[in-house]
Amino acid sequence: MQVPDLWLVQKAKNGSVAAFETLLSRHSRRVYNLLLRLSGSHTLAEDLTQETFLTAYQRLEGWRGVGALSTWLCGIAVKHHLAARRKIHFTEALDEHEDLAADLSSDPLAHYTQHEAKQALDTAINTLPTHYREVFVLVRVQEMRYREVAELLDIPLGTVQSRLSQATVLLQHALSPRSENSLKPQKGAEHHAL
Repeated sequence: MQVPDLWLVQKAKNGSVAAFETLLSRHSRRVYNLLLRLSGSHTLAEDLTQETFLTAYQRLEGWRGVGALSTWLCGIAVKHHLAARRKIHFTEALDEHEDLAADLSSDPLAHYTQHEAKQALDTAINTLPTHYREVFVLVRVQEMRYREVAELLDIPLGTVQSRLSQATVLLQHALSPRSENSLKPQKGAEHHAL
């Protein structure tokens, strides 16, 4: 049976480095994947993951056990991503080397097809305009509630909904067989996103 996060947090607050390392190993992959999807950069995602856990360690007293620790950590990660985005211009290029640590299926063709579909989706997500990508990743990939996303990004709830809707349309277009893979917002969508 896995030790609850709340117990580990209490131990870490009392100075247990081992307890914090357990939390780090338990949650770092989710935080990294979130940051990778938001930024599109392996290097930046790694840096921001480290910053997220450093901040979490420094602010551990701030987590009271209400809600999931992973949600709190993802909130810190999003804030670091937004701060980094304000400082630098992101490149939309993906690194050539992707971690293929997924379990191999007994059917290599099915595994290849699933991998290709995941790669196509990741590429399409990374070509979304930043404000659509952030909302899509937080709601659909990280399964956060609309209100949580609105608070994290400091935008109205309606804007979260319209950006998610537009991101979905753009992804459907990009992934359709007839698509030229150009992700341009639909006419009139710009004023909804502001």
